[in-house]
Amino acid sequence: MSKIIDKSVFDYGGKTLVSLASDNKTLCVANKNGLSKVLQINKPEDEPEILEIAKNLTSIRCASDTTCLVTTLQGDAYRYDLEHPMDQLLVRSALPFRDCTILHGGRMAVFGGDDLEMSIVELDNEAFTKHVVKVDEQISQLSYSTQTNLLSVSFINGNVQFFSLSSTRPNKVQELKGYIPANSYNDAHTDRLLQKLNEIDEVTYPETPDDGEDHDVIKDAEFCDENRICTRPAWHPTGLQFGLPCEDSTVKIFSVKGYELIKTLVNSSFSKSHFIDLQFEPLHGNYVAAVDLQNRLTIWNWLTSEISFKKEFKQKITNFVWRPQPDSKTLDLIMGTWSGEIIIVHSAVESVKDVNSDYQSNVDGIKKTSLFVESDLEESDSDFATGRHQGPSDKHIENGEHVFDENRDQDGSKRIYHFDDEEDFIDDDDGAGYVTEKKHKNDRSTFDSKNYQGKFITPASHTYHYKPLSPGATPFGNSDRRYLTMNNVGYVSLVKNNLQNSITVSFFDIGRFKEYHFEDIFGYDVCSLNENGALFAQSRSGQVHYRSHTMLNSNWTKTIPIQQGEKITCVAATPKRIFLGTSFGYMRTFNQFGVPLSVEKMSPVVAISAQDYRVFAVHYSQYNGVSYSIFEQSSHLSKYYQKECSLPIALPQSIARGNSNIETDFTSFNPLGIKSLFFSTYGDPCIFASDNVLLVLSKWRHSAESKWLPLLDANMEVWRISGGNEKSQVHIWPLGLTYDTLNCILVKGKNMWPEFPLPLPSEMEVRIPIYVKSVILQEIKKKRDEALAGEAEAATNTGHERELTEVAVPSQMAAEEEFLRSKVLSSLLGDSLENDGELYGNENELLASLNGAYDKSLLRLFATACSDQNSDMALSLAQELKQDRALIAAAKISERAELPNLVKRVNDLREARFEQQMNYAQ
Repeated sequence: MSKIIDKSVFDYGGKTLVSLASDNKTLCVANKNGLSKVLQINKPEDEPEILEIAKNLTSIRCASDTTCLVTTLQGDAYRYDLEHPMDQLLVRSALPFRDCTILHGGRMAVFGGDDLEMSIVELDNEAFTKHVVKVDEQISQLSYSTQTNLLSVSFINGNVQFFSLSSTRPNKVQELKGYIPANSYNDAHTDRLLQKLNEIDEVTYPETPDDGEDHDVIKDAEFCDENRICTRPAWHPTGLQFGLPCEDSTVKIFSVKGYELIKTLVNSSFSKSHFIDLQFEPLHGNYVAAVDLQNRLTIWNWLTSEISFKKEFKQKITNFVWRPQPDSKTLDLIMGTWSGEIIIVHSAVESVKDVNSDYQSNVDGIKKTSLFVESDLEESDSDFATGRHQGPSDKHIENGEHVFDENRDQDGSKRIYHFDDEEDFIDDDDGAGYVTEKKHKNDRSTFDSKNYQGKFITPASHTYHYKPLSPGATPFGNSDRRYLTMNNVGYVSLVKNNLQNSITVSFFDIGRFKEYHFEDIFGYDVCSLNENGALFAQSRSGQVHYRSHTMLNSNWTKTIPIQQGEKITCVAATPKRIFLGTSFGYMRTFNQFGVPLSVEKMSPVVAISAQDYRVFAVHYSQYNGVSYSIFEQSSHLSKYYQKECSLPIALPQSIARGNSNIETDFTSFNPLGIKSLFFSTYGDPCIFASDNVLLVLSKWRHSAESKWLPLLDANMEVWRISGGNEKSQVHIWPLGLTYDTLNCILVKGKNMWPEFPLPLPSEMEVRIPIYVKSVILQEIKKKRDEALAGEAEAATNTGHERELTEVAVPSQMAAEEEFLRSKVLSSLLGDSLENDGELYGNENELLASLNGAYDKSLLRLFATACSDQNSDMALSLAQELKQDRALIAAAKISERAELPNLVKRVNDLREARFEQQMNYAQ
């Protein structure tokens, strides 16, 4: 007969969590206000040990019989000794830790939270060595199976990933989507928390007094459904099955073999509610217990689907643990509460080993005897066949901007990896054909990244799904808003509502423009913004809408013809022309009032940018890969400068193999990874792709001379500016190029795209990517060693300075970069001057300044060569000098370096140039 006991542990109440040590005797009860009590369950008359712990805990786990781990909202993870008042800081994060679990029998622990990484800490060495595993989303909860050595990680977007810990680094073996609730923690209470961090003697929050009767009102600001919902998989003690607390308020049992659904557990006598904890009993795994948000405990015999125990409690439950009694047959349940007490359910169930409890016999029996579960099994098979839960999630579909499409496909699926099937272990990696090729069902993947070797999709590949794309556009991610477009002028943001969207047009120059917004009932998903107006289009319906920033009578709306399966993929608007590209390769040109001027057929267009009458278009086809065109369409000129030439951008799939930061949300929304494309202020086409390199097209007016030049490696610049921090979570989102400066948004945090509110624009001076990290770090180390050899104080200052300031580039490398930069910029500016004349009136001054910088950088390299007594290299540099006064300076440098032969050769070079100029003048 079950017996329920309420035991007050903390009189002042508060969130209280429980954890049981492996000896099944030591119970650790921790309170959010900074105290923990260690109870000996078999000695209830003994006074508990009292420990001071960190406040605002988020989880607690007993690591051994004498230690426990605690995580906090401040992002700290501690290990406490239960017998002696000693604490050890294991790892620290800038954002809250949400959960932790013990690995490898207590030798290691893993911590996860909001910081987009899992921290695995070695507990058996004094240094607490930390290993970091990057993840794509914030972590909600963690659990681990000691038998199968599998770690399950639940994310706030509703996905569960499973990692094998049998290798030196965690290896992701499976992912389940769409089962657990998508739930983000509510940290609104942390503002109040931060205000009281320094108030040591004051209780952080007012708590409900433990009067033994009123448990209905919890005054703790942290208490809310979002902070109680459980998303943690519960592992069977054999590790062969696991249970998921699902979005539909059921418990679904899966098999590790094939990750197949084998059982769904429901309690029809209770109304539906999300769960706050779920656990298999640890003896034989015959029972699984769950507590929901209504504080109702249900214990199932999961093999028979029978409910063995159910009870509704008046206390608000936090979590629970199973506790086997000494007879190794009867089990108790111990629950923590939000009111400072614990609840013990004595003799909740009696678990005995079932001779027929083998996994396969259980499943076979289930299939034969239960029609209800059989339908679940069929549903699981159907899910894998149709792609449900394994294919693109609804979030990815939304990121694909199909918000208003009622007939979108739902049958796309990802390949299923049976990592646990030994018969499927052989991999035909050399193409010898000794493994039968498995059939993939309706693979929606854009690129075959496994076989990608720097080439594009072949005609035999799966169909590429074109998606609408605007320069600077961002996906929804986990929010209901995104940016439709972004450039130097401003940005257009969209908020998704149930029946309609709200669009806001904002500007960076608020003195010149005024922000405005309107309600969008058509679902516009493509946009272009210029100084006069904004152009919107709905990719599937073909509706186009233009809005002037100031003149309401200039607004117009029209619909262009769209064939079945065709989409408007991109639009571009200038004060003089409007261009629209489609997935079928139609390029339509209108004047600023919407009058059609031309229609042209070309390769499918995925992105365009325009300046006055000129258009920079990016194409993609499965036959020709990624290409680009540049053409001009005005009243007096229709000309192609470049026509469907190869575009050398790095695709996300090629980068993702060596970079875990490539986010699936972004690649699903933008398969080609083009963050933005635009014309510079002097009219040169530019593109910024997923490799974060700014490319500019030089000599584009002459097809035989055109070439793409890398002006900036944003990753290198972020590394340099951040003082060499390899783990900097700063990303660059481009806006436009103004002469030698990239206007951009500095994005800090988990996502590579900017979120709301938008930070102020920043400027990043272009740097030709020739810097080598290893060389720079070696130079820094050399300087530090020299400082240490001289004076200890100087060494300390040098090290401190390196941490706080940007990385200093070696002078030789800096001079080489300045030489290349001035050469490239002068070439770009000179070409614009020659073909378009002066645009702003200061071009000739800028060109003279670039020539001066060019010669100065060469003279620095020349001086280095002279100091190294390298006359041949110095002469080759002198031949590159442009100005006569630079040659005079080179001769003086040679003279100081006591290189008379070099002095003579430089003077001869100067005289030869003078004679050449005289002959040219005659």
